[in-house]
This record gives sequence, structure tokens and C-alpha cells, in this order.
Amino acid sequence: MSIMQFSITTDATPEHPAPLDVPVPVRWTDLDAYGHVNNAAMVRLLEEARIAAFWQPAPDQLALGAQQPPAALPVSGAGTEDTDIATVIASQRIEYVRQLGHRRDGVVVRLWLSRIGGASLTADYLVLTRDDPEGRAPYARARTVMVLVDAETGSPVRLEQEARESLRAFTGEPLTFRD
Repeated sequence: MSIMQFSITTDATPEHPAPLDVPVPVRWTDLDAYGHVNNAAMVRLLEEARIAAFWQPAPDQLALGAQQPPAALPVSGAGTEDTDIATVIASQRIEYVRQLGHRRDGVVVRLWLSRIGGASLTADYLVLTRDDPEGRAPYARARTVMVLVDAETGSPVRLEQEARESLRAFTGEPLTFRD
């Protein structure tokens, strides 16, 4: 059995911020009766990209081949016990630009941080395919606001300066949505 490896690409540095391009598979079960990716499945595609980009695997998982995320947050999650900080989703917005059918080559979720707040991060996304690396014809535009919280109390936790500085490498301009 092989380990699925994400090949997250970026040319980011704190001096020259850039987005992260995260390949995400499109599953057959993501399709609805109309033959396109269901709106709820689109939320999963964004979640998969966000987890691959930001959530640190436990040390034993890294030792077994899990990929180190380029923009690791100081948070805990499933399989980790080394921090008492978690994240919650405060809001999510998705604009569906065009229909996305099943693709054996999956999609590329381009994501970046459009805002780094005191205890929150705003991630913007474009859902693309490999044949559109410039992002001229996205399938969806999206935004997620994540809040860092104390895992026990649920109270917001400020992002430390060191983490804030490293995350600046993945910042970009906020998306404009139609209203």
C-alpha cells in the first residue's frame, strides 16, 4: 500500500509572498445527479487543501511519510497531542463560477491568506485544473475565516509573532466576490 503524497507547490518567501497550489482528487462520490461536483463536496475539496497546507501531522505520522505542510499552523488536530490550540471555522463563502465534472486528474486548489488577524486567519481559494495554471477560468472562488482557540475552553488564542511572520509568505490580495 502506498502513501498518498500531495505535491504542494509554492515559491513563497516572507519577502515575496505566493499562494499554495494543492492538488486534491475529485472522487466519483463527489458528483451529484447532474453529473457535476455537488456544492457540499466542494466544501470538502477546500477542506482537504486547507488541511494539507496548514495542519501539522504528528511526529509518528511524519516518520511514516506524512508530508510536512509548508505553512504549518501551531494547532492540534486528529492524531496530534503537542499543543492545546485548535481551529474553528467562523465563516465560509463559495461562489460557483462554472460546473466541475469528474476529473481523473483532480483539481488544484490555489490558496493564500488574505488576512492575518489577532486570533483569526482568512484563506481565499480558487479551484482550478492543471490545464489552467494562470487561474483564468476557475470553477469556484471561496473564502474561509478560521479562528484559533484554546482546545479546552474554546476561547480565542492570539497568533504568536513567529507564526504570524512565517505565514506572511502565503499572503495575497483578497478575492472580490459578486454580490
